[in-house]
Amino acid sequence: MGDLLMVDEVRRSTADDSGLGGLQLLVGAGPARFVADEPVALGGLDLGPTPHELVSAALAACAAQTLRLYARRKGWPLGAVHVEVAHAKDAAAMPPDQFLVIVRLDGPLSMEQQERLMEIADNCPVHRLLVGGAGITTEQAPLADETATLAGGVP
Repeated sequence: MGDLLMVDEVRRSTADDSGLGGLQLLVGAGPARFVADEPVALGGLDLGPTPHELVSAALAACAAQTLRLYARRKGWPLGAVHVEVAHAKDAAAMPPDQFLVIVRLDGPLSMEQQERLMEIADNCPVHRLLVGGAGITTEQAPLADETATLAGGVP
């Protein structure tokens, strides 16, 4: 893959469209396999989360894990953590994609601890990625018959 640094060589995410119609995809993320889709109003069957909902879920999961790890390292009495993320497009805003992150912290935390944890939620890696942007390189893999030919087989 060129000069691109392969960070997660073993744990890649995938999306497979069977080519049989519809917008349903089989998504692989780590050890999990699940369906991604679009709502009926957009031509899907609403069988799974949309790609934008997956990004929102990644932001929610990252914020919650970051809060848990920070509180554990500090020895703070953080109980349950609930993070909810909503995504919307606002053509008048810059950037037009907007995320609202709502964090609920349980446990006997001081006001200072709560304030610090809210700062930490805004510093999770996925939050930083979304705010900072990322470089993306898209490459085409060889077609199935080209792969067989390259491997010495007959197409």
